[in-house]
Amino acid sequence: MNLQQLYYFKMIAEMEHYTKAAEALNVNQSSLSHAMQSLENELNVKLFMRSGRNIVLSSYGRMFLPHVKKALVSLDEGVTELRHAIDPEKGIVTLACLPSLAQFVPDIIVRYVSATNRVDVRLQTGQESTYYALREMLLNGKVDLAIATEIDDPRVGSTFLGEHSFSLLVPKTHRFADRESIDISEIDGENFIAFSKDCQIRRQSDEYFRKLGIRPRITTETAQDIMIFGLVSAGHGIAITPWPLGGAPYNVKVIPLQGVHKRRLYLMWNKENYLPPSAAQFRDFIIAQGAVFDEYRLRNNIR
Repeated sequence: MNLQQLYYFKMIAEMEHYTKAAEALNVNQSSLSHAMQSLENELNVKLFMRSGRNIVLSSYGRMFLPHVKKALVSLDEGVTELRHAIDPEKGIVTLACLPSLAQFVPDIIVRYVSATNRVDVRLQTGQESTYYALREMLLNGKVDLAIATEIDDPRVGSTFLGEHSFSLLVPKTHRFADRESIDISEIDGENFIAFSKDCQIRRQSDEYFRKLGIRPRITTETAQDIMIFGLVSAGHGIAITPWPLGGAPYNVKVIPLQGVHKRRLYLMWNKENYLPPSAAQFRDFIIAQGAVFDEYRLRNNIR
């Protein structure tokens, strides 16, 4: 059974005439008759009966027709949806980022829509709490594009967006709260709220601590920036996070952190996966803009 046979069957059932159905389908009548004979042989039933010069559905044909119509309608809807999804003027772009970049992503989306007037393009955004989860989403084709630190994989293409500073978060009542900057070595022995061990930042901070020979007292671990903000605000410890793009959380002092490299951010895509035209155009727009994250930081007075 193939799709062509189902279309032929539906047309014959509606026309109740082989010649008229053949003309409507723009095929010769013998091809139509052969297709129906093959379908009936495969199903082992007679789908049509003669009624004078016309043909009508048999009881088995009447049983089969609603299912064929439903299948063909569903297929047509799927084709329409697919064409809509890949239309560069109306398609869908799936983009994932790290939670610390949640304020930045809407900014570049608004910038893209304003510059291109592609108001019908649907940009679906999501956050992954860890770099490694986001990496898997990109490599497995669950998203078109990702914004994070660079994924070291030959399948991944990327364009540089800018650098994101790290900061030390402390409660406003903490002894460090009046400092204008602080070196990472000074947090030795402090109560410390850490990212969980499946986060890239945690592995980086642990490496810094090991090299410096310091041991903050880890009181809590979490993968979510917003949880860290709340815990610091409540006085449960201090924390190292990417500089908060939304400003200082309630009751928290954000202090520039010395002795730690900035993280480099990239827009990335899987070179081996199909990239819909809508996503490709969004990517190309960002590439043409250059280091858009650095520009965003400067525009919003973010370190």
